[in-house]
Amino acid sequence: MKGLKKIALVAAVAAAPFAANAEMQALNDATMGTVTGQNGITIDLSANVTIGEIAYQDQGFLAFSGVSLSGQAGTDLDDIRLTIDVAGDGTDLGVPALGATYLAGAGFDVSGANETPQAVTDGDLVIALRSQSGTPVDFNLSIGEIALGKSTGTVGNLNSAGDAGTVLVSNLSIDGLLGPIDVLINEESNSLNINAYFNANGNLTMPFIGTSLDFELHNRRGATVSAGPISFAHAQVDVSVAEGYNTGTTTIDALRVNVQDFSGDLDLLNINTGGAENIGNVYMTDLAVRADMVIYGH
Repeated sequence: MKGLKKIALVAAVAAAPFAANAEMQALNDATMGTVTGQNGITIDLSANVTIGEIAYQDQGFLAFSGVSLSGQAGTDLDDIRLTIDVAGDGTDLGVPALGATYLAGAGFDVSGANETPQAVTDGDLVIALRSQSGTPVDFNLSIGEIALGKSTGTVGNLNSAGDAGTVLVSNLSIDGLLGPIDVLINEESNSLNINAYFNANGNLTMPFIGTSLDFELHNRRGATVSAGPISFAHAQVDVSVAEGYNTGTTTIDALRVNVQDFSGDLDLLNINTGGAENIGNVYMTDLAVRADMVIYGH
């Protein structure tokens, strides 16, 4: 098993108690009796995560303060079921249905989803997020501020009440629903593929340009409408190592992020540039993004 897979497996197992409020339930003897080393791991999870500050330091700082991840309306992020499998040979892959296959089986129209099918082969690691109840998982992501700070700033105090300079974003709140999410670590290519169905709505303020707006990401219009009870946008990203990448001055091994698909409908609503009245709405239908990025230090 290669390095990337080892990291992913450790991270997946460690996710069970990743927040102080995570709930754990003991298995009784009958349940323990059904657990074998060949059937993979299932983790039922409930959690509520808060982070005072996340700071990225280059010379100065980029800081995210007041970060929280929970269910909607302050409830726990719950009803989550993680299934972890290391596939066997073609006769015993041992993994759940992935992505569009799962959605089609649940009665969703996925004809418009640009999902790249992922072949699961011997030795691959699959982490699948589903709900315990069969309904989508509701979530809320909130960030109080995203701000810039000078190199003299103090970590833990990089906000508008402390050492922050320009506040890029404030009062960011995103509510949404999570559909199937699959993470596949390929044993042979040493790559990570994330495939997710979700929707989101929320609001934010950008103080540095005096603008605020509401937004919604869904898939209810155009040629790729979700014909089901839930409207999901789609994202699929492949992460790997770009070996021997030529930067123009040298050749290095870098991080490659290939956005295979990001698609849905995006609405920018109640756009306000500081006046008493908003200046209108912007509707993007059948938004489709594909991009290939190589990331390295300079």
